[in-house]
Amino acid sequence: MRFLLLIILICFSSFQSRNVSGSWVIERNSTLAIDGSSNINQFTCDIREYVRTDTLKSVNDQARKKYFFSNSNLSVDLKRFDCHHKYITADFRKMLKTDAYPNLVIRFISLDEFHGEGIVKGLVDIELAGKKKRMEINYNCSHIGSNQLRLQGEKIMKFSDFELEAPRKIGGLIKINEEINVHFNLYFRKLNS
Repeated sequence: MRFLLLIILICFSSFQSRNVSGSWVIERNSTLAIDGSSNINQFTCDIREYVRTDTLKSVNDQARKKYFFSNSNLSVDLKRFDCHHKYITADFRKMLKTDAYPNLVIRFISLDEFHGEGIVKGLVDIELAGKKKRMEINYNCSHIGSNQLRLQGEKIMKFSDFELEAPRKIGGLIKINEEINVHFNLYFRKLNS
């Protein structure tokens, strides 16, 4: 019986020693852009700065070589999207149902462990217009100094992923294409533990 308790204690303490936690605050210079197109033109809608002070809390599971996140959301005010043309901006916000669902929520689930710089895979839940979808995203990860991190990348998505219908204008003559390319440039600063 003592032997069994000793084994359990050793396993528990080795599990504890492999997990290191940390907190990261999302920096103001983070950006998000969406490139889209219609049958006659292309457009870009972007948010040029992140005005909230969201914090990501992670645990580095060294045995599985992953960071796992808990209660770690990036909440983006959709009314801050600017498409650089007031009619396109208004149509874009209407399509995203910003009156009923004012925020895009990105819930960080996991991120592959990284050392230095390079491409890492991450898992996120994206909630838009009341619909949630889990997606795998490839990030180009780089350290900036000793306590800052940059995650940069892009993901091709479809409006239908979130049960949204691309708008049509002039009786269907102008039609927004279903596929969009989402670009993100996220900066994080490590909080002292």
